[in-house]
Amino acid sequence: MHVLLEPDIQKLAVESRQRLVEEFAEKYANLRERVKRVPRADAQKISETLSCPLEIAMIAYLINMDGMMTVKKAVGHLSDEFERRATVGEDVPNLPGNIMESALLEGKCVSHIYGSFVRQIELKTRELANLEEGIEGAALDAERALSIIAARTKIAEAFIAPVLDEWLKEHPKAHSFNALTAFGQGMTKWNKSTLTGKFIQVHRRNQALFRVLRESLVTASDSYTMDASIKRLETLIEELDSPFEEMTVRATSHLLLHLLPQRVTGRGDRSRYVSVGVGSTRGNKAEPDLISPFDFLERDVKLAKRRRGFEREEYLKEKISRVLRVLKYQENSPTESLEKCLAEIVDRLGLENVDLDEEIASSKEELVGASDSERVSLIANLIYNFVATFVYGEDST
Repeated sequence: MHVLLEPDIQKLAVESRQRLVEEFAEKYANLRERVKRVPRADAQKISETLSCPLEIAMIAYLINMDGMMTVKKAVGHLSDEFERRATVGEDVPNLPGNIMESALLEGKCVSHIYGSFVRQIELKTRELANLEEGIEGAALDAERALSIIAARTKIAEAFIAPVLDEWLKEHPKAHSFNALTAFGQGMTKWNKSTLTGKFIQVHRRNQALFRVLRESLVTASDSYTMDASIKRLETLIEELDSPFEEMTVRATSHLLLHLLPQRVTGRGDRSRYVSVGVGSTRGNKAEPDLISPFDFLERDVKLAKRRRGFEREEYLKEKISRVLRVLKYQENSPTESLEKCLAEIVDRLGLENVDLDEEIASSKEELVGASDSERVSLIANLIYNFVATFVYGEDST
């Protein structure tokens, strides 16, 4: 039988918390060092366009350069925390040093949620998705129910809960609903209003699942294992009855786990960024199949031409970063990805009067001395600048 005892959960949670503290410290130090090199003109442009403090613009710039989200969304997430603090009487003093420190701390949390947290939870839920496939009430046997309980407990209480604990410690007067919103947006990619509307529905489904699991154990033979698991489920159902703002960290963790979009089981080798399958004919127009990352890059370069100025730059850099992540997934080095992207752009768009070898060599020089994490963002910039110069020409402004 698959059983996870309380001491096991606590041990795993302590290990998760230790790794998290180290990762938070490294992420903070990384942002603090890199923010010194953010181009002042770019940050000023973001600040003026999105009406936010320069310090928030600088951290948003870094989050965007890491390929996690658009600058606008990053500014939104950082600003949300400043506004939340103001509403609970914990205003950030309106001084550059204080604003920068708070932006660094929140940037660290946003980077963690949209980076390693989301990646890890997607990996950890693969087994759970297979266990829960085709659950049909009474057809669920006790052995399978125990396996599902153990898998959910390990993810929710030994992985998610320690992160929530640290997040709540770093956010003055924050409650469980704030945590649900912050982590929920990262896990689902829904906007705040959509997410809030889904909470009640997901909450009911979570409780319904626990009741199905409980009933599967109640009808089984008596044992200490069964009794302990039934009691755990009953306690969770009761904790989930609390208002969202008053939920325990444990209940919040289980609700977040249930909020995660249902993984489709089957092939596990598909990239989350590129859909491989039947080509589309949107609007009854014949279009090439979007299969390789370069198909998407070609399309996005063309679509971005319809936009102007900052909006175009933000849009295309996000798309380029996505393509670079796919190429990394396909085991291309950063410089290989750069070379392939530039070559494909020249070939697919029929660019003439471009000395490709010279452009690649010049671009590689820009990467000398940059760390691995900085190279990805620099390459996205280099590809964007190449497109702006040779594809859009004078229209790049």
